[in-house]
Amino acid sequence: MNVQGRLSQLHLALANYQAVHGSLPNRVVADLNGDALHSWVASILPYVEQHDIANSLDLTKSWNASENETSLKRGADFWDWFCDDRYLVCSYSGTQSMWDADEKPVGTLAEHPRKVLLIATKADGVHPLEPFSISERRVREILMTGNDVLYVDAGRMHGHVEIHGESIRFDGEMTDAE
Repeated sequence: MNVQGRLSQLHLALANYQAVHGSLPNRVVADLNGDALHSWVASILPYVEQHDIANSLDLTKSWNASENETSLKRGADFWDWFCDDRYLVCSYSGTQSMWDADEKPVGTLAEHPRKVLLIATKADGVHPLEPFSISERRVREILMTGNDVLYVDAGRMHGHVEIHGESIRFDGEMTDAE
């Protein structure tokens, strides 16, 4: 239940970001050379009432650069909440994702309500700001080890991800194997 609550809160933050900016944030914040610096989480910090972290974060530097050390420390309580119970919430990069292969949103939440927005699963050693997403193949591997994978789609539907033959299933919807 805690994980589903976090998924709902992060869905709402993404919806509020979209309402202000006209689209979802990119899955990865990159520099002018295309090098990944931060995950989408950096973009929504003000929408989850984390203004102190957002204001101290240098988005022109990597999430773990020395210039961002203060932000990482300042946000310790938020990062703990984000990864409560060791469930990491991250973006999904499979065929049903709200983001395309170039890290850009495929459209608005209302246009694609069945697209998978976020995945939550047990993960250690990944920071929420780290540019990281989970692929269909990785979801399948996680499920095969007996771990749960939860999701929220663009329409705010929650569910468990399951293996079904060579595909994975999101609340009854099939996706092709990667």
